[in-house]
Amino acid sequence: MLDKLFNSKLFWFTRSREIKLLVVIGLLFRFIMFLLYLDGNVFPDSWGFIALGDQMLTLDLYGYTGERSPGYPFLYFLVFGSLEALIVLQFVIGVVTSVFWFKTLVNLNFSVKNSFWITLFLESFMHVFLYETSILVETPALLLISIAFYILTDSYFDKKSLKTELILSALLGYLVLLKPFFVYIPFIIYGFVIIKNFKFSNFVSRKIVVLVFPLMAYLGWSYVNKLNTGYFVSTTFYGLNIAQNCVYFAEKGPKEYDWINKSYVKHRELSIAKNEDVAMTIWRSYGSGDFDFKCYNFAQLSDELGKYGKATIADNPKDYFEQVIKRSWFDFWFIFGKNIFKPFKIEAVDNVMNKIWFAQKILLLSFKFSFLLLIPFYVIKFFRDKKITNELVIITIVFATSVLQGLVTYGTNAKYAFPFEFLMTIVVLLFAKKYIRFIKPLNRILE
Repeated sequence: MLDKLFNSKLFWFTRSREIKLLVVIGLLFRFIMFLLYLDGNVFPDSWGFIALGDQMLTLDLYGYTGERSPGYPFLYFLVFGSLEALIVLQFVIGVVTSVFWFKTLVNLNFSVKNSFWITLFLESFMHVFLYETSILVETPALLLISIAFYILTDSYFDKKSLKTELILSALLGYLVLLKPFFVYIPFIIYGFVIIKNFKFSNFVSRKIVVLVFPLMAYLGWSYVNKLNTGYFVSTTFYGLNIAQNCVYFAEKGPKEYDWINKSYVKHRELSIAKNEDVAMTIWRSYGSGDFDFKCYNFAQLSDELGKYGKATIADNPKDYFEQVIKRSWFDFWFIFGKNIFKPFKIEAVDNVMNKIWFAQKILLLSFKFSFLLLIPFYVIKFFRDKKITNELVIITIVFATSVLQGLVTYGTNAKYAFPFEFLMTIVVLLFAKKYIRFIKPLNRILE
């Protein structure tokens, strides 16, 4: 029966038995998990995507207040505003993502058999499924990052194909529309293009195309926000996110911003007293109405908060970098896990899933911290060998993500790591495969 299914027209897109198995197992796994879960997750962040998606359904963006970029709301638009259909779409996206993980592992010289089993291992983590049930950008972002790294590991830096450049640029452009923060990724990729065969003529080559669509996406959406709000920003949360970095030294802001300082400090102390997430303090100040007398809309307030944040950081660099290193950057290496999602409907099932997740979380943390320890190894190896390897590209982009997210925001920092966790795991497995020769059983497994 399985052979009949595999030979049907449903699998017109591949001849690989392993890919066909991944699709069948992936869909079946999600179906069973959802029968046990029977729910979806709508977070405070979700409503901003839904609001923009609803406005997109009217085919009119005039007057939009700019809180979100259009990448994720476009998926909501495609399913005509149905949250149930959007979750189903994300299940399909998850299955497609697993196929690109498999293909990437094959590119990295894992055997077909081991690529298949590692892929199943990667998609078995419970938070992968839970993100797919959530109205958040993480699932489509994971797909786009997975496809991008598949292209990069397919001898990208040695190829001269305009088609490949256009595809990668378009993927990264849409990634920027999903989350403008990711606009730095194409610049790192192009930096490796220049470094690989360094000469001044390489500063302008065919591969510069990789920058085109991401810049168009970032600048284009910022211009739409300029027309609607008067502020040229990728989202009108920009200023508030800067101010969010100042939570632990808010009282040190300039005197001209006392109207911000006083509310910020008041709500920070209330957050501490109530054992609430201190990172969200500025949101509580905003929600309290303390700023209403000064700013007539959110875009204006966010602009003022941005000015306050920049001035406060400039006056207190030591406090800022201490907060970045000890909190924002450090939090990136942990996991934004199961506890933030709704529990499984049946308590007994949820208890079992909690035990499974505990084991998975320990395992994933071990991979993430092993990856962190491997960064100096691959940096030293690069300076010694003068070769750009897949591992170097991965660790550079992931580490840059950890630093940049720490610099620009504070709060839910571990969520920024989710689309890169599969890469961290793969790098650790690659290292074990290549260098830990004395563990013979492990090497036989990974060959």
